[in-house]
Amino acid sequence: MSKKGSVLLIVAAFLAVSGAAMAHVSLRLGVVRMGYQIGEQTRFRRAQEEQRRRYLTELSMLKNPARIEKLAREKLHMELPDPSRIRTVRPGAPAVAVRDGVAAVGAQAASPR
Repeated sequence: MSKKGSVLLIVAAFLAVSGAAMAHVSLRLGVVRMGYQIGEQTRFRRAQEEQRRRYLTELSMLKNPARIEKLAREKLHMELPDPSRIRTVRPGAPAVAVRDGVAAVGAQAASPR
């Protein structure tokens, strides 16, 4: 083999090794970047789960019947109705409107006096 051929072989080997090394480094950088992205997404998911738990806790507090009754009494000045004013409605029963203690059935219930 001539001197020119051996130099060409050494340069080709160097380029092949350099290319392989660059490919390896590039792949390792991709793996590291992916690891950072996975970590970031994991932190985001945990934060979202924590926010969801807080919202569920707040929702259960807001839906508490005792709290709703307290707000109705204190802020809206509501009270429980007199038992004589409570009417039970059965499905399929005709509409009944009570005005001034007088019951009107059907279309008459909607007409003004």
